[in-house]
Amino acid sequence: FGVFSDRLSGTVDFYQKKTKDLLLNVPIPATNGFTSITQNIGDLENKGIELSLNSKNLTGAFKWTTSFNISFNKNKITRLAGQPIFPGGRYLGRIAEGEPYGYFYGKAYAGVDPANGDALYYVDASRTATTNSYATAQNQKLGDPNPDFFGGFGNRLSYKNFDLDIQTQFVYGNDVYNAAGGFQSANGDYFDNQTLDQMNYWKKPGDITNIPQPRFDSANGTRPSSRYIQSGSYLRVKNVILGYTVPKNLLTKYKLQNVRIYASALNLFTLTNYNGYDPEINATFAGSVQLGHDFYTPPQARTITFGLNVGF
Repeated sequence: FGVFSDRLSGTVDFYQKKTKDLLLNVPIPATNGFTSITQNIGDLENKGIELSLNSKNLTGAFKWTTSFNISFNKNKITRLAGQPIFPGGRYLGRIAEGEPYGYFYGKAYAGVDPANGDALYYVDASRTATTNSYATAQNQKLGDPNPDFFGGFGNRLSYKNFDLDIQTQFVYGNDVYNAAGGFQSANGDYFDNQTLDQMNYWKKPGDITNIPQPRFDSANGTRPSSRYIQSGSYLRVKNVILGYTVPKNLLTKYKLQNVRIYASALNLFTLTNYNGYDPEINATFAGSVQLGHDFYTPPQARTITFGLNVGF
């Protein structure tokens, strides 16, 4: 659509896609020498809305245009022949009928017993009773790695020979499981250098904290659970470019067509509550079921570039 002589234009897309006979690795007893077999056993439905808008805010000597896009997508497993697929181990991703693909499933962390520093877990999905026995706690739904929406927002401004381009991206509503949490936030276990929040550990009876008492090699609260699930929402200023184009009347005597000087910043800054290295994670290490898993994903570098474009 376009209105106001195309000062405002955009598109709206609605979709519903059904995928049948998904290839999935089905767990089998390891007694025959294999732990899984690949079968066509699943059906998946994706549906959502995608919206894009473009506006010409100012069109005079000072020009300003804006672009905006946002996508809302919901997916659900509509058929799964056999039992839910839950590889387990250090990962929480699971595939089950009626649930989103790769949702988080496992033990729900309940904090720390103020009397003795034990890590606590909820007994069942009602989350009323707790236990310090990891094995006793029932597995339950813990979160969803699929975002509620994601998109981008950009602005381009120019005045005479100066131009400024700012591009941002955002993701909202997704959960991230820090699979490295049991190593880097392990309240005094013997693994890696620890995150700063581990200094707030339980020290004496009556302490109210979320960090269990440090106990060497005892896995007091460090096994896979919702303890290491956090919000993965973020807003990132992805790219900023500031440029100046030298007026052509100054270039004629040098037989040049154009000269442009610019400065560019990539990954300038990110707003997020995720305390890992980077909320824009790479989860391919753990297999296709494990969406939203972070295992020491390196942070994206902030890069500042200065350049000169010359046309002869």
